[in-house]
Amino acid sequence: MFRNRIISFVKKNKLILLIWLLGLFCRIYRLDELLSFHYDQGRDALIVQDIINFKNFPAIGPTTGIKGLHLGPFWFYLITPGYLIGQGSPAVAAAFIAFFESLSIPLLYFLLKKYHRKTSAYLVAILWAFSRYIIHSARWFSNPTPIPTLVLLLIFFLAEIYIHRKQKYWPWVALLLGLSLQLEAASAVFFIPVIGLVFLLSLKKTKQKITWPITSKQFLLSLSAFFALLIPQLLFEIKNNFLITGNFFAFLTGRTNTITGKSWALPTLEFITGRVGDYYQIFMTKLDTNLTSRSTIFLVIFLLGLYFLYQKRKKLSPTTRKFFLLISLWLFVPLLLLLFFVGNYGKLYDYYLTGFFPAFFLLFAVSVTTLIKKHTLLFSVLVVFFFLSGNAIHLYNSLIAGTDGPAHISLGNKQEAIDFICENSQGKNLEIYSPLSEPLSYNYLINQKTSKKECSFSSEETRQFFILAENNPDFFSNLENWLAIKSSYSSIQEETRFGGIIVQERIRHE
Repeated sequence: MFRNRIISFVKKNKLILLIWLLGLFCRIYRLDELLSFHYDQGRDALIVQDIINFKNFPAIGPTTGIKGLHLGPFWFYLITPGYLIGQGSPAVAAAFIAFFESLSIPLLYFLLKKYHRKTSAYLVAILWAFSRYIIHSARWFSNPTPIPTLVLLLIFFLAEIYIHRKQKYWPWVALLLGLSLQLEAASAVFFIPVIGLVFLLSLKKTKQKITWPITSKQFLLSLSAFFALLIPQLLFEIKNNFLITGNFFAFLTGRTNTITGKSWALPTLEFITGRVGDYYQIFMTKLDTNLTSRSTIFLVIFLLGLYFLYQKRKKLSPTTRKFFLLISLWLFVPLLLLLFFVGNYGKLYDYYLTGFFPAFFLLFAVSVTTLIKKHTLLFSVLVVFFFLSGNAIHLYNSLIAGTDGPAHISLGNKQEAIDFICENSQGKNLEIYSPLSEPLSYNYLINQKTSKKECSFSSEETRQFFILAENNPDFFSNLENWLAIKSSYSSIQEETRFGGIIVQERIRHE
């Protein structure tokens, strides 16, 4: 019977399953070669290595762009199963996270199928599954990557609360909010005012009284779910005299990461113009890899669709109308608040808005299927054609990219370089040059080899030694200077290149 249910489910949902599987393929294809495995990923891998070996269980997470501010540790524990499954392989761990992110594809489909129509549900799934940027983000293997899936779960539970008055989902909202804040604070902090608005909209008013949208029991459960996630950070704060809390308030009050001495201010016309321009660039490049005339067309479709949707709002069912209000709030309230945010030196990076991309895609798909009433399917196909014409070639090129370019550095050629050195490492030293930061990614890969006794270096200075250097064009003069120092006391015996990685075997002068 269970087997028959699975077969029936697959038959009923074969198209969305196909879209999901193709989207997942684009997210994990050649990760073992092309994964960007640099300082952040190396740092995370070394921490996970300690977790797996029961050496350390971190109470705080990755650093943020805000000086002295750390996220929660959830990211480290989330990627640990991937490293366990892959026996330490960064590619398998990255694929595990990419799989988690890919669940956003059927979630988007499910939401629009339930609250709008199948055409827009398929459209949003296709757009999200094959957006060059969204795929790049899923392959990034960094703490913001899982945010879209958590956001869509949040939207689902909020819809159940706001539309169907199911109070039992408030603890899930609190839990997902807490997890999101641990993954990307710059994005998730703006979830709070939206959730607050949904709470107020869910109040049931009569002449006699106001009915709260949450019971005392659900309120206590929600608080418990949210604050339970903060226990490790709270213990860290107590131990360190509330260091992170102090840094956070310093940021909010404009004492750090600011040019003007303020983090919040009434915006000037120039600032608003610049920020709206940022919005255009950030959101339209999710549909059109490079800003072109297609970007303008997509913007017009989006704005006209929203206008017509607003005009027709009274003809919509109460359920559908409430859902559109919910996702509109999710997208536009944070964008409005960001007009008053002048901190972080006035910079607004793409990944700051990671939590709002799902709502944008949902509203865009609805806009497309609202504009043309009689030929919705044909118009949707036309939009998909223009979308793919701006994404497909860039996506294809990124997935088939070679790893032997003179400046290419990724997991594949890092592993090749380490393998080459380890084959000849017995009784020799290794010195690593990484221009941007500590060589933590190399440290991790070497640790993996030495733990399997596939690599061995001398702990004392040896006459023969290896150097490994990254050829970063932006810091080429630094590399030349570093190599010149090495040449002052040693000579090259052999040089091998692995893309942008230079490996030299050297011998010290007598």
